[in-house]
Amino acid sequence: MAESMVTDLIRDLALPRTDAGVAVQWLILAGVTPPLIWWSRRDRDVLLLVSGVIVMTVALFALRAVH
Repeated sequence: MAESMVTDLIRDLALPRTDAGVAVQWLILAGVTPPLIWWSRRDRDVLLLVSGVIVMTVALFALRAVH
């Protein structure tokens, strides 16, 4: 029973069914992005990796919004 609740929570965070879930995803991304960029600013390769992951995440959000 508890395992099912955890699975449903993870599924709802990954693929939200409501606008509130999407807003939570954007807030998490907005909160995580600046510290990651600040942390990786000294190493160009890590900065490129972090920036690429962030761009891909935003692109997937946009693709899901259009679909």
